[in-house]
Amino acid sequence: MPRNILFFYLLLLPLHLLGQKAGTKTMVYYDQQNRRLPTATGAAWAVETKYIDSVRAVERVYFAPQKVRQQAFFSNIRLRQRDRETVVYYDDGSVKRRTQYQASKKQEETFEYYPGGRLKRHEQFADGKYQIRSCFGADGQAIHCDTLARQTVCPPMVETSGQSTYVHFPPKALKLGIEGVVKVGFLVNRFGEILNIRVIESASPELNGEAVAAVRRLKKWRISYVDCEPVEVVYVIPITFQIK
Repeated sequence: MPRNILFFYLLLLPLHLLGQKAGTKTMVYYDQQNRRLPTATGAAWAVETKYIDSVRAVERVYFAPQKVRQQAFFSNIRLRQRDRETVVYYDDGSVKRRTQYQASKKQEETFEYYPGGRLKRHEQFADGKYQIRSCFGADGQAIHCDTLARQTVCPPMVETSGQSTYVHFPPKALKLGIEGVVKVGFLVNRFGEILNIRVIESASPELNGEAVAAVRRLKKWRISYVDCEPVEVVYVIPITFQIK
């Protein structure tokens, strides 16, 4: 990896993820509007990260004191690389969904349940892509998955307001007549925060810094949901530099 791209990437890691030691535990708090808080006062959500070593960690998302909404294992917490099992829970503590990951790709099987434990959806995966999907009604009878999706009614979701950004043409690139497209990747977490911004493909190293900076200025992104539950999503967007 070119050194300048690695430099930009490391700068964009959240500070609380850098240099953590084994056994370290961090807490991050959010209010009802998914805004990060400095303390637990007024928090509706809390994210606990317990480090196994400087890279691996177990993360728990709490929606109330001692009530876990999600638990996940990360083989690389800095890159948000999931491995092993991620479990999502209902308000009463029963399991809502179990998903197996390997290097952030879904593996083998995912099970989703109704409150009370009856199977709702069963998916089988190979290399991150589903091969077989079976869905069931609340009565336990098999139904079409599209029918199940239409029957699912979600409570009001927190909407992230639209964001816009601007791009400065790097003076050195302009002077040299360098233009082109830089593809920038990033991850949006369950709270709409933009993390792990990095250059995926570049027309020139002279354009990378401003492409990354343009995405950083967005600060927030629209939250994605799966079965009413916010999920992390990776995006790749093109940033165009054109001399007119």
